[in-house]
Amino acid sequence: MSAARRHQQYMIDDDAATHAIATGAQRASRGGDATSLHALPRGLPARQGGRVGYVGREAEAPRRAATLDPPALVRLVGTAMIIFALAVVLYFGLTSLLGFVQEKRDDLRYGNPRTSQVDAFVGHGEAAGVATHFMAINLNRRITILEFPGGDLSQPPRVFLGPQLFGRADDLTVAKLQVDDLNGDGKRDFTVQVKDVRLAYINDGTTFRPITTEELAQLKQQEGGR
Repeated sequence: MSAARRHQQYMIDDDAATHAIATGAQRASRGGDATSLHALPRGLPARQGGRVGYVGREAEAPRRAATLDPPALVRLVGTAMIIFALAVVLYFGLTSLLGFVQEKRDDLRYGNPRTSQVDAFVGHGEAAGVATHFMAINLNRRITILEFPGGDLSQPPRVFLGPQLFGRADDLTVAKLQVDDLNGDGKRDFTVQVKDVRLAYINDGTTFRPITTEELAQLKQQEGGR
């Protein structure tokens, strides 16, 4: 058979998808160089060059990269936004609840206007053995400290003006009193704590006066050395 009139032979299986492979190369030594092609169903083993190969869809179709379906992406973003919104609502809800509970506790303990009280022996009119009574009142955002020497409520109290507050809810702020010897002179002084500010008043033996700048610096030095 001449080269110009070579024929390609096919075996066709119409019942399955096919893939053509060459099987006639090994017959060139017999005088014929025609290459015959066999069409085999995909997925069946095929003999190529004396060895058995395997032809399948996986070998000829590239794998698709994993991609996120657009509707699934929309659902994912929507779920994340809902969770974030719920977290924000929960945070502000808990904050408001804690603030409400704290306000009611202060109502029961300090009343309204906010008033803290303490009794202590400071050496002022205490001959009868009765301690001096102190009151710190937050009246219209103005902190005022009252001293009743020897606990005698029949006498006018000594009045010490504290700071003026300006915050929206500062009318509910509690001014807390504490009595202690701050400068180590053997006489008990008192301090007023308002939020993160502490005011000190020094006992001079007969009354109290605001602490001076020099005394405050010395007090801070002493506290830093402890």
